[in-house]
Amino acid sequence: MMQSPRERLTRTSMSLALLAIFSTLTFPVLLPYIFGSVSIMLAIISKGARHSFPRRSRTAVIVASVALAINTALIISSAFYFYRVLHDPALQEQFGKILYQTYGITFEDLLNQIGLQNIAPGNM
Repeated sequence: MMQSPRERLTRTSMSLALLAIFSTLTFPVLLPYIFGSVSIMLAIISKGARHSFPRRSRTAVIVASVALAINTALIISSAFYFYRVLHDPALQEQFGKILYQTYGITFEDLLNQIGLQNIAPGNM
């Protein structure tokens, strides 16, 4: 049974949308943006000259959009938490204890490794 090019685009779009959700949960930051964006583009292309999206393409757009929104929220919340750790001495101490227990590295060493050596717990 041969599929039309639209059906193949729709199926590929849905597969990429599912990969975007999976990568959001396992490899956040870059892969969900790639898979989600390509999925949305393929779903739009699969529409063709029709006035409405096929059902599966619409579902792919929704799933990919949700993956992109979740990934963006994860990145923003991580950046906000990192900002709070840099500017709150009590949170720095708590983070430093967990960091040392888990990785055996102090908070000051971590800051030096990422190039923020001027920011130290006492300088906040």
